[in-house]
Amino acid sequence: MQNSSIIFKVPEQNELLTERFKTHKTLFNRDVLNGVLSIFDEVADKGDEGIRSLTMKYDEVDLDGLILSNAYVEGCVSSLSPSLRSAIEQAIKNVQDANAAMLPKTWEKQIRPGTVIGENVLPLDSVGIWIPARKGPLISTAIMLVVAAKTAGVKKIVVGMPPLPNGLGDQGTVAAAKLAGADQFVIGNGVSIIAGFAQGTGSIPEVDGIYGPGPGGIAAAMSVAMTYGKKSVLGIGPTECVIFADETADPFKIACDLINEGEHGPDSSSIFVTTSTTLAHQVEALLWKCIDEVEEKRRQYLLNVFGSNGKGAIIIASNIEEAFEFVNWFAPEHLMIVCDKETENLALTRINNAGEILIGEYTPFSAANYGIGITAVLPTNHFARAFSGVTSKDMVKYSTIGRLSKDALQDIYPIIKEMGNYEQLPCHVKAADIRLLE
Repeated sequence: MQNSSIIFKVPEQNELLTERFKTHKTLFNRDVLNGVLSIFDEVADKGDEGIRSLTMKYDEVDLDGLILSNAYVEGCVSSLSPSLRSAIEQAIKNVQDANAAMLPKTWEKQIRPGTVIGENVLPLDSVGIWIPARKGPLISTAIMLVVAAKTAGVKKIVVGMPPLPNGLGDQGTVAAAKLAGADQFVIGNGVSIIAGFAQGTGSIPEVDGIYGPGPGGIAAAMSVAMTYGKKSVLGIGPTECVIFADETADPFKIACDLINEGEHGPDSSSIFVTTSTTLAHQVEALLWKCIDEVEEKRRQYLLNVFGSNGKGAIIIASNIEEAFEFVNWFAPEHLMIVCDKETENLALTRINNAGEILIGEYTPFSAANYGIGITAVLPTNHFARAFSGVTSKDMVKYSTIGRLSKDALQDIYPIIKEMGNYEQLPCHVKAADIRLLE
């Protein structure tokens, strides 16, 4: 297959690249947000019946109920093939190991004589986890999010997912989430389920945190849920990757890694950045050959991604600093670095914006998506400039700790007195006075 070139040069063609990625700035617009707000209002007004109605309207599935029965859930687990169950259980163990290593711990430290500070780290009481399935089942996402919550010590984990045409949930996803530690399963339209998590309905419990990836509507729903006091991580949209490599890299492996992420869907972003013109053209030629060998559904996704209106690209930077500047501007969800050691070290010090960094030729995106144990639920659409992937760290809350001796209170009394008087809060000063006069 021969297609139009997807090679761009920077900085010469920066304007063309900006145009290619112009929709990448906004995960959802005001119209989407207004639609989400209307759905939240309908769920608040009509509860379960509102969710059933919205599911019929948007998903074209008539639900008998919103809760998956225990019998169905157990049946999903027992239906797993031995090999798939073994893979799921190993993935769960690896994700547990990674999240346990990352989990913050309660701590205290004396920072001045008589002054102790710290943080008390406690799990959220309950979380709702949304697992999409619009472009295919995502058992890996279910494992990563449920295990993150379970490792943090969350007491109640409720998983929501879209219905199959039969009104039930994808069997493999349900089974994986159950084995990972999910307590309850609900089915329905995505935005309406998130609205249920935020507000509570007859079938859906109100929870303290809500997490999950998805397109603009789901991202908007997570944003709205935060206005209800629910913890979330924003910007988990359609998948994206950047590969930064030099002439030491294997062009065939790079082509395979580009389609690894591109096959998720037509809205995926898949980008290769290099300073090597030769490598760029080798990768482009191999990319089209690889795409031609993919089965029809995913091949059409890839043709969209690397087509004239897609978000796939091969970028030749005039120098290494231009390459780093592009990567930092894009702030990819997944970043792969395949270079000689000196260039690798330089990249790790100069690239500051990436949800995930995979290093070396033996660390493909698929390894991180499934097996390493680190999260693949990561920020997209430039959100990695400020946000991080979802791990056990997001399933806890922090209470700051302060403890003073009488001498330590005496030491900061002048601060209390001067600032309390200036702010015209005499009772603040009195609260310290009475302790020091004892």
